[in-house]
Amino acid sequence: MRISRTRRRALIGTTAVSLSAALGVALAPAASADSTPGSVYNVVTQDDGTVTVYITGEVATGSLRLSVRASTAADAPVLAVVDGFTAGHTNDAVRLPAGTAYGDYPVDVDWQLGDGTQEHAGDAGTLDYRKHASIPNVTADRTVTDFTHRSVTLGGHVDVLDPATGVTAPAPAATPVKLTWWDDVAPGSRVQHTQTVATDDAGTFTLPVTPGGTLESGTAQVVAGDDIAPAISPAAVPTVQAQSETYQITASSTPASVHKGQSITVKGKVTRYDAATGGYVPFAGAPVVTTSVEPDYYGYTVPHRLAGTTTAADGSFSYSITANMTTTLHTYVAPSPYLPNIQEVQSTVTVPVATSVTLPAFSLDQYGTVKTTGRLTGAQCGNQSLWLQYSPNGRSNWLNLSHITTGYGNGSYCSFVMQAYGYIDGYYRVVHFESPQLLAYTEPAHRLRRTDTQMSIAASTTRPASATSKVTFSGVVIARVSSGWVHYNHAHVVLVYRPKGDSQWYWVQKGYTNSAGRYTFTTPAYGDGTWAAYLDADSTHFASETKDVYVDVR
Repeated sequence: MRISRTRRRALIGTTAVSLSAALGVALAPAASADSTPGSVYNVVTQDDGTVTVYITGEVATGSLRLSVRASTAADAPVLAVVDGFTAGHTNDAVRLPAGTAYGDYPVDVDWQLGDGTQEHAGDAGTLDYRKHASIPNVTADRTVTDFTHRSVTLGGHVDVLDPATGVTAPAPAATPVKLTWWDDVAPGSRVQHTQTVATDDAGTFTLPVTPGGTLESGTAQVVAGDDIAPAISPAAVPTVQAQSETYQITASSTPASVHKGQSITVKGKVTRYDAATGGYVPFAGAPVVTTSVEPDYYGYTVPHRLAGTTTAADGSFSYSITANMTTTLHTYVAPSPYLPNIQEVQSTVTVPVATSVTLPAFSLDQYGTVKTTGRLTGAQCGNQSLWLQYSPNGRSNWLNLSHITTGYGNGSYCSFVMQAYGYIDGYYRVVHFESPQLLAYTEPAHRLRRTDTQMSIAASTTRPASATSKVTFSGVVIARVSSGWVHYNHAHVVLVYRPKGDSQWYWVQKGYTNSAGRYTFTTPAYGDGTWAAYLDADSTHFASETKDVYVDVR
């Protein structure tokens, strides 16, 4: 029987006072004047039917008496008187008259102080006069569990002491026993379990359990009844440790890129360390999962589970996952106290999303350069390939003219610029071929065209007499239309001159052609140098220029 620390101190104190009081009476009677009155603060019926009385203050040795009454009524008869005490404990189990019903009976306590003063405590406590059931010990059929062998059977025997007869015998069949224990299911996390079982005809009970980890801090105690009282302290359930497995996992996912709603396959193999062979063998029945987030290293949960299975006899596994977005896949064995050392294999499935080009702009300048600008949309628009294409009819025979790779975006789009030499008349578009990040996209075709031109030049003389001598330059500008080449009326022409030894051109005169497409400029010769003319094209014509004419001033 276990006594709390407080009770132990009180009981030891009572014994010490009683002995000193006895010695005082025998050796120094005058000391009895210092006797201290006390009080009863607890009466406990022990599992063996004895009674312990706890009294504050001194108790003269041999003076303690316990009286058990039939009820709390003033005239209730006394059923039993007990004088035999040792250090506050009755020497024998308390027996009541034959036929006395089981139940709680009030007790009076009488004792003397060291000076002979008589003390009395009426209704000081109760006698628990019932059959007292105790469980000597609880056993487990294994000391450890592992991933393959998780079940353990707890068992024990219940003894019942009948205070009426003083006989201890096995508990009758169907005596309820409550077992409580804790499972260590994750680091710093425990789960409590409680289950009640019944004894058999021999007073024995068994309970098979499958703990989720180490089984610990368990107790077993008979459930109290009308005529049966459980032991003061429950029996301890032995600790059963969970033994972890050492394992390895390999995994892969294919294909690496799919469209939304399509499936990918995750497959691989798990092996475990076998102490008998000293190597790794196939791990059958391992719970493999794939999640979209990292494993829970502390709580052993499986967050954001996408799919999973248990491994086959050869340790292999394979299952499908429907892909809905670009995701990093985490494949690992579901953690538990038996599989605490998490090893994950990461792979990525890319699901391209729709994209488009916003703010598109196309232009064809007078020198034949096609330029397009715009914004490729999408959070993953960076590092994407774009092509500028040309078609003569806008329907077929598309040619690639230019290619770029987009740079970094702002989170929702990536700006781009492309240019290439174009054609006189045709259709242009921007194309994004499907990538792991973005679906294919083709910008609607844009038609661009300009009118082709040509021009000539002639000098009235190429050897003028002096720098002030006049030289007349003339020529014709023509434009090509659907019917052929025609004279270009009102074309803006610029006459330019580059002095001998100079690399810079200087414009000298500007003018317009007449209805015959002819232009004429008369200018001083200035000095030795090269002369030419060019068409200052408008928004609908291509630029053109003449050949060079060298004038050598004599």
